Amino acid sequence: MQITLTIPDKKADSFLDVLRHISYVNIHPSDVVCCQPLAHDDEDYCQSAEEFYEGLRRAVHEVNEHIAGRIQLRTAEEFLNELQGDSHC
Repeated sequence: MQITLTIPDKKADSFLDVLRHISYVNIHPSDVVCCQPLAHDDEDYCQSAEEFYEGLRRAVHEVNEHIAGRIQLRTAEEFLNELQGDSHC
């Protein structure tokens, strides 16, 4: 059986420590890790679960700051242009 849990960030590490000590519980890092090469010549790139979730936390924080009116975010078009290397807006 597979179960999905929602745990506060501050409690996640200690909860995972408890789970690691239960013999019949299997934690599969591939379920929580973003691990895809950025390019053919960069096959060693792999993001740990902690790095992935830290980036996700930062992104959610930025969205919350934008909603509160404290920061201005790029538009989707600006973001896509940056990804494509397009310098004009």
